[in-house]
Amino acid sequence: MRVILICLAFGASTAVAAPGGSGPSAPDTDMLADVLSTAFLAKNLTLVCSQQDRWFAEDTKKGDLDGVGFADHVEREVLDRLSKTESGIVVIRAANASRAVSLGLIHVMGDAPADEQSERLSAWCKAKAKPLVQGILVQH
Repeated sequence: MRVILICLAFGASTAVAAPGGSGPSAPDTDMLADVLSTAFLAKNLTLVCSQQDRWFAEDTKKGDLDGVGFADHVEREVLDRLSKTESGIVVIRAANASRAVSLGLIHVMGDAPADEQSERLSAWCKAKAKPLVQGILVQH
């Protein structure tokens, strides 16, 4: 499914002329940023939750990729066919979106005393983040 989204974002074919015959159609950087932000979210959650549970990355692996490796793979897949300018736009949008979502998800832990925060974050990683990361990796 992810490959289909990436293909759609690049247009049916880079060899197909855009309307008016002006050359290949431009990639849909918004869609590509959405695809990449999901991968970055898996990476962010893997990095945070691995500090709470040393087995988190291993438990959420699909094949030989954990959340970090998956994000790197998707980033290469998305950016390989973009110009330097387009790549910069996509990475910035994706990073900002995934950072906002990650912080929003983790923010709920901030209201408790420090010792409780660690326990709450650990429980949250197990109950919420683990299935989310597994779901993201399975969709690829």
